Amino acid sequence: MKLRELLYICSDLLCLEYSENSFSADRSPDLTQKKLVNCFRFAYEELYRDYAVSLRRTVVEAKDGTVDLSAYNLNKVVSLVDAEGNDVKFRYGDNRLLLDKEGTYNLCYSRLPDNVEWNDEVVMPSPAVSERLLAYGVVREFLASLNDWQGAKAWDDRFKNGLQAALSKTASLHMPQRRWL
Repeated sequence: MKLRELLYICSDLLCLEYSENSFSADRSPDLTQKKLVNCFRFAYEELYRDYAVSLRRTVVEAKDGTVDLSAYNLNKVVSLVDAEGNDVKFRYGDNRLLLDKEGTYNLCYSRLPDNVEWNDEVVMPSPAVSERLLAYGVVREFLASLNDWQGAKAWDDRFKNGLQAALSKTASLHMPQRRWL
C-alpha cells in the first residue's frame, strides 16, 4: 500500500472531508495532508522501534577498534559474535560500535524504517501487522497534535491492543493432551 492510500484511510477514520482524488499520485499534499505525513512518520518509527522488530544479520569488520554503522539504519544491536559464536563486548559510539579488538564479526541488529514519501510503498515490519493498525497509530498522533487527548487515548488503545493481538505468539500456546478412555 502506498503512503497516500494509507493516509486516505486515516482521513476517512478522522472524518476529514477529502475525496479519494485528493490522495492521487499526481497531486502534492496540502497542509493537513502534510500533517498526516508527519504523524505517519511518528507512528511508523514507533512501530519499528517498540513493537515489530525487523531483524537483520550481516558480517562487519572492526578496524581500529570501531565498526562503522552508518550504512545500516540501526535501531539497536541484538548480538555481536565472533567466528566461533562467542559474544563480543562493545559500546555504542556516534553511529559506530567501539570494540577492544579488531576482526570480523557477525552482527544481528534491528533496523529503523526507511523514509517513505507520498508515492512510496509502506513496508510493514511484520506480516502480522496490517496497514489498518498503522492507520490507528497515525490517527492517534493526528488527534494528539490537535490537543484532543481523549480521542487520542481511544485510538491509542486500539493501536496498542491491535498490535498486542497481532504480535502475540499464539503458536506457543499449548493445547491440553488428549486422553483416551
